[in-house]
Amino acid sequence: MAWRVMRDAMTRGTRPVLPSQQPSPATPTGSTSRCFGWRPLLWIFVLVGTLSTLLFHEGVASAVPSFARKYNTSCQTCHTQFPVLNPFGEAFRRNGFRFPSTNGSLDSDAAKENTIPMGQEEYEKTFPNSVWPDRISETIPLSLLVQGSLNYVLPNSDLHAAQGNSFTWDGIAGPVSLFAAGAFSDRLTYYIKVVASPAQTIKLGAAFLAWNDLAGPSHLLNLWFGRLTAPQLISFGPNGSYVTDKALPAVSVAGLFNPNNSFVLGTAPVNGIEMNGIGAHRIAYSAGWLASTTQTGLITPNSEDVYVHVGAKFGGMSLDGEGAHGMQTANPVKPWAETSFTFDTFAYHGVTLADNGTNAPALAPQRSAVDAVGHALRLNLESFAISGLFEYQVHHRPYPGTPPTAANGTDIINPLPGVPDNRKGRGIIGASEISYVLFPWLIPAVRAEYTLLDSDWGKGSFLRVLPGVSLLFRPNIRIYVVGDIEHAYKLPPEAPGITNDWTAANGSVMPSPGSSKTEVEQVSANLSWAL
Repeated sequence: MAWRVMRDAMTRGTRPVLPSQQPSPATPTGSTSRCFGWRPLLWIFVLVGTLSTLLFHEGVASAVPSFARKYNTSCQTCHTQFPVLNPFGEAFRRNGFRFPSTNGSLDSDAAKENTIPMGQEEYEKTFPNSVWPDRISETIPLSLLVQGSLNYVLPNSDLHAAQGNSFTWDGIAGPVSLFAAGAFSDRLTYYIKVVASPAQTIKLGAAFLAWNDLAGPSHLLNLWFGRLTAPQLISFGPNGSYVTDKALPAVSVAGLFNPNNSFVLGTAPVNGIEMNGIGAHRIAYSAGWLASTTQTGLITPNSEDVYVHVGAKFGGMSLDGEGAHGMQTANPVKPWAETSFTFDTFAYHGVTLADNGTNAPALAPQRSAVDAVGHALRLNLESFAISGLFEYQVHHRPYPGTPPTAANGTDIINPLPGVPDNRKGRGIIGASEISYVLFPWLIPAVRAEYTLLDSDWGKGSFLRVLPGVSLLFRPNIRIYVVGDIEHAYKLPPEAPGITNDWTAANGSVMPSPGSSKTEVEQVSANLSWAL
């Protein structure tokens, strides 16, 4: 099968050659005349990328070499350049971290690791009078992702004015992520991520069980529960960008209206439960119930966040990697290349709780409902890919209110509470990314993110353009270099008397009130290596 040829070739570190690609007798196999003109350009790209690591910024990647050990294969089997997944890798993720089936095969048929049985298989036949058996890996299924990042801030930029420097070594020892991932059985898998940062903080990035194939045809009904990496609002993984960390823009519309609110749609790890599946190999869905967002120091509200997503893929490898257009469609020479179109739509309803400032310095919780709808698309034309995203968010009562005032104009010991603001705020977020795989180790890309805020206090917009290039020096060593060009029209529209910037939209540019401004803020690079 094509996927076995691809996997075995990657495991050996060689490039598979198909029969149709064998050199003809008339072709001198040792000739280099056709590629001589490319080599100086390639070395220039490598040199530029290498030097850039001495100058630049930060980023977060997510790759799990535990799976490479389990299946005795290369990272390239699932990733174009980690953390971006190729079609086979996306099918693996959607299938609950299991290899797609060929001719009714099980995930354990593809696994190469030694396992320890936790009970005999015959116990399945005697259940419930015995404990259902499973298995664990013979070796500890741990992996590490190490990140080092630097950035160069333009001297005359607003970011330089805010932080007071252009270059430091502070980011050279970035966060270290510890992963554990594997399977208890052919239907029950797990995923854990713990992140340790230079600030000596340790946090849980994800920890969930994926109980797959609960009923009906394979992949139709799965249940994932625990701390999820992110709600699945689109058909692709949350780290599907070559020049930034998230496929969905990490924009906090709520934070732009009220700095005390930290809600971001669809990107952060969340506690909850999700039902998902794939029907007819081409239709994907997900529906979840998550914990709601609250500001530190306030009582946690009831979990009310819910969402639903539906997507469809036309052409290319099927979403689950199975069926008539499954793994046999994979190109073993270019596993990322396919011609396909994927369309997704989603809806989200949630609740956030944040201080509205009406009783400062004491916290005054204000409940704000969030309603959002969105669409996403991805077009692949062999090595060329373009993705797009649109979100429309409505935030009910997102603003801070008026501050407390002295009673009778003189009593400042017992001030009168301010008045909450009950009006709505709206936000539109758009994103698009274009990439081209020149070589599997060299991928240029350009990404643009646009935020439009519409409130009772006016409108403001922010555009961020991120041109960059991603370099893969080894299957598990990656550097990407990216510029940050920003244009803002007005500051975010908030309640009068509050001057905010575009930080919650990942922006640094600061236009004067009522005006616009365009700046190049920084050039960044991130080095990630996994083992």
